[in-house]
Amino acid sequence: MPASIAAPGVIIVGASGNLGPFIVQELLKQKAKFSRIAILSAPEKKGKFGTAAKNGIEIVLGSYKDAKSYQGAFMTFLIVVLKGFDVVISLAGNSIMVDQPEMIDAAIEAGITHFYPSEFGVDIGQPAYLQERYFQDKHLTRQHLRKKASVVPGFVFTEVIIGAFAETFVLSDVFGLDRQGRTFTYYGELDDIKSISSMEDTAKYTVDSILLPFETGKSERTLKVPNGNYTVRELIKVLCDLEGIQYKMHIFPVDDARKRQESARLAGSRDLELAFSLKSLFSGPFVVVPKPWQNDMFTFKPKNLVEMIQGCI
Repeated sequence: MPASIAAPGVIIVGASGNLGPFIVQELLKQKAKFSRIAILSAPEKKGKFGTAAKNGIEIVLGSYKDAKSYQGAFMTFLIVVLKGFDVVISLAGNSIMVDQPEMIDAAIEAGITHFYPSEFGVDIGQPAYLQERYFQDKHLTRQHLRKKASVVPGFVFTEVIIGAFAETFVLSDVFGLDRQGRTFTYYGELDDIKSISSMEDTAKYTVDSILLPFETGKSERTLKVPNGNYTVRELIKVLCDLEGIQYKMHIFPVDDARKRQESARLAGSRDLELAFSLKSLFSGPFVVVPKPWQNDMFTFKPKNLVEMIQGCI
């Protein structure tokens, strides 16, 4: 592993989402390596981060569109000390993904030098995904980051690519699993291969990578770090084996999901449109993260499929 860089200050946007607690916990585990660790929160959401604050995480109240939020002023012995942050980790969800370019501009204005956009999924640079509705806001964010990096000296950004989260597959109905009803509704083939990751390991990769220097002359870095490739059939079998039950399967053609996506678009239902867009995407071949992967840049051993799913039940 390359030599680490000087201890940076890190601020997280969107820390109340699914991945947020794992990022926060990993930063706390490695607290000595960072000059500051903070969560940016809207004032009305401050209550969500009481436990994090008790554990030593700073809570910065403000807007992610305001440069002052990233400047990090704080009071010490009645003297205001301006000690800004160096790194922003954006965990923006679908509802605010479109705001990331404004977030980036505000962060750069405040002196942020390293930005992690809200990727944490499939490799959207694959040709099949360039025009995909679900990734429109992510593509706009990438374009904006590249534009800024070309004109702002010293500004860099890192994209973390992991495939799909085991936790999302098991704990949410996003990909069709209904644990309460014991059913699995899937658009595609059960032998489809997917790149699968755990949120805990993704947090480790993300936090560890902050301290890895960029290649000389590069401003963009893509880390492809899934835990492994597995078929949908394997995912369901491991879950059934661990729970000791069977799920009733409802399997449909991918085109059915696309038709429902289009119907939702015509009806003006953005949330439903995105939901069926995601179901369609999960059924396709491009959820497999292209190799080479960068897992061997890191020293820890990632979880296998059984360990990932076991941690969800």
